[in-house]
Amino acid sequence: MIKRMIIFSSLLLLFLAGCQSTEGGQDGDQEQLEISTTIFALEDFISKIGGEYVDVESIYPPNADAHTYEPSSREMVDLAKKDLFIYSGVGMEPFASKAEDILENENVEVSAIGEDIPLRGEADHDHGEEEEHYQEEEAEDNGDIIIDGINDHYHSGDTASLEAETTIDEDVAEWNWYFRTADSEDWELDEDADNSAFETQINDTLEVKLELKDADGEVITESGIVELLVDNHDGESGIGDPHVFLDPIISIQLAENITNLLIEKMPEHEAYFTENFEELKGQLEQVDQELAQTIENADHPQVIVSHAAYGYWEERYGLEQISIHGLSSSQEPSQSALVDIVDTAREYDLKYVVFERNISSRISEIIQDEIGAESAVLSNMETITEEDIENDEDYFSLMQKNIETLETVLND
Repeated sequence: MIKRMIIFSSLLLLFLAGCQSTEGGQDGDQEQLEISTTIFALEDFISKIGGEYVDVESIYPPNADAHTYEPSSREMVDLAKKDLFIYSGVGMEPFASKAEDILENENVEVSAIGEDIPLRGEADHDHGEEEEHYQEEEAEDNGDIIIDGINDHYHSGDTASLEAETTIDEDVAEWNWYFRTADSEDWELDEDADNSAFETQINDTLEVKLELKDADGEVITESGIVELLVDNHDGESGIGDPHVFLDPIISIQLAENITNLLIEKMPEHEAYFTENFEELKGQLEQVDQELAQTIENADHPQVIVSHAAYGYWEERYGLEQISIHGLSSSQEPSQSALVDIVDTAREYDLKYVVFERNISSRISEIIQDEIGAESAVLSNMETITEEDIENDEDYFSLMQKNIETLETVLND
């Protein structure tokens, strides 16, 4: 992946060099700011605040999954023709930091508009860039066995790899790797492990240990226990939830940051931008009130959702999301997690599984079939559909549809 991105960046920089002098961002006074952005909510806020003085377009095509999308070379070239590239800066757009590196040599200002917003569940860290998932820790060392390759954390579905070496002088006939989930007392032998190497697709947090035996089957030594931590960005493990734009109160802060940026770029239109912001703020406050009333007055707060995008509604309004995928749609549940979801759905007699149009989930469909549930749809405000575009939907019309969906699924 890193090698591919280096090649991509090098080729793109060569291409951009040819158009830099004539097609870069504009300098001096101008009638409109040409802006590229990412998340649909940002595009809509920028458009509403900037009004006639901005021309803004999301880089995402309809129905794109914001968690996994990477722009083409042509789309990156289009970015280089703009005055501004605005992205959330909260860990939602994995390509954005790379785009920022590429665009810094162009006349394109880059702004991570939400980088100073505290995220639900985060520990102190710079969330302007995606966290590196593979950070080497100190090797596990019991004096006889050293295990390298321990990662800071994994996501469900990742491949965990460990490599061991021994300092003992005796001949080792068997390298036996054992593993167990964190809630199990019984160790299981990994029949597929290749002597000093251990590798597995990890779905739950695992404890792993290595046992060395001689030719007579006698145990020579045993390593300490290594923990392979699964962190699915669930808002409870120190990694921030990036779905801030679903929270109307936090969205007011995003909108204010956008307003300040536009005023900085076009100070002569400060009153215009400020007036538009105040109108937008009032609409967001109204959404906040309607969400609070809908969830507070519901028959039950539980809802099954395809991915964990609705944590801010949990924190602010008391919704209880039962998420099938993690904060990213690529974070698939373990088998035990699926069983828990089905059991919970039956415990609360939940009649709906909520899908999102930009995220396809076969696993969600399986759970729907298993519990005999109906389907419903929420807009996660990451991207929108062709149909939404044709119907001139905006943040507020889609939020109203979300509220109507909640009224249905929380009262049946």
